[in-house]
Amino acid sequence: MDQDRGLKALESLVLGRGLCTMCGACARMCPYLETFNGRIVKLHECDLQEGRCFAHCPRTALDLAALNRNRFGSEEVPLELGFQKRVLMGRGLDPGLRGKAQTGGTVSSLVALALEEGLVDAAVLTQRGKDLLPAGRIVSRREEVLECAGSSYVASPSLAALNKGPWQGHERIALVGVPCQIWALEKMRSCELNQDAPARKVVLSIGLFCTWALSYTPFVSFLRRKFPSEVVEAMDITPPPERILRIRTSSGSREVPVEEIRPFVQPACTVCADMTSELADLSVGTVEGEPGWNTLIIRTSAGESILDRALARGILEVKDLPAPNAQHLAQASMLKKRRALEAIKQMEDGKGGYLLADSRWLERVRLGTEGGEQ
Repeated sequence: MDQDRGLKALESLVLGRGLCTMCGACARMCPYLETFNGRIVKLHECDLQEGRCFAHCPRTALDLAALNRNRFGSEEVPLELGFQKRVLMGRGLDPGLRGKAQTGGTVSSLVALALEEGLVDAAVLTQRGKDLLPAGRIVSRREEVLECAGSSYVASPSLAALNKGPWQGHERIALVGVPCQIWALEKMRSCELNQDAPARKVVLSIGLFCTWALSYTPFVSFLRRKFPSEVVEAMDITPPPERILRIRTSSGSREVPVEEIRPFVQPACTVCADMTSELADLSVGTVEGEPGWNTLIIRTSAGESILDRALARGILEVKDLPAPNAQHLAQASMLKKRRALEAIKQMEDGKGGYLLADSRWLERVRLGTEGGEQ
């Protein structure tokens, strides 16, 4: 097994242990892997000893120092939130767009701008489909961006759309994803087996803040039992301390305490240490206590460039993120890392190493937890 880096190893170490994030990085690239009703399914056996399915997976071994060096020019980045140029709060200024988008509409505004100004030819987004089943969608127009607005809180194999295309070979692509998808994207970009892959055409990545995602089948079954005759149209989770899942249905608004849906959180989320999509060009979340505003972490020149264009066009407004909010964000991010550290330790392999993370990074988290690193 030590030398196996193919589908058999992926089955044994990830799929068979309930650690699949449903990011979609392995699907529609390998002919033997496909998505079906919120799962990755194997269509046929594969004897390759080394394959892209294993190499791209965000839950197989990684060299985080190398990924940081490739992205930011340094192996050592701040532990709490990753590399950052600026941290702001912002919101879209187009009322029509904000009315359809989640929270402040920042992500939809930026993607629409990138398409309209020809900075990218297409974008890979996530769209909630029939029966709340989300999937990746390739869009090229503002109207299509708005059709993908909103969250489903269900894990989506959106990277499968990036893998499949169809692509002509010359496109510049934007991609919006949660942390595991952004990690997979960076592994796909740097993979030696992947010289001509669509991932290398991604010129702008927008990462979403994410604490966890829900497994599709049990969550949808729960909603059907709870609201048997209603069609779910939109969902949103209120910030702490309330933490309510607010659901807009065909019959009105409904509320569900978040604690009732926690049993449906993907097991893979327990070992995820990234809350803010630390490898993205620009990361976007919500601002607690400021309804309608997004937190923006600008990490690269590409992220900085699209933000500056949006400000110059009057598409966004921004202001400094208040110090208490910035401090709380860093604390929440470190809490997620510490929980992941404990979960990863429990899954330590038999040879003293770790399957799911870089051992040097784990040591940094341990030191940070003990107060040895700020």
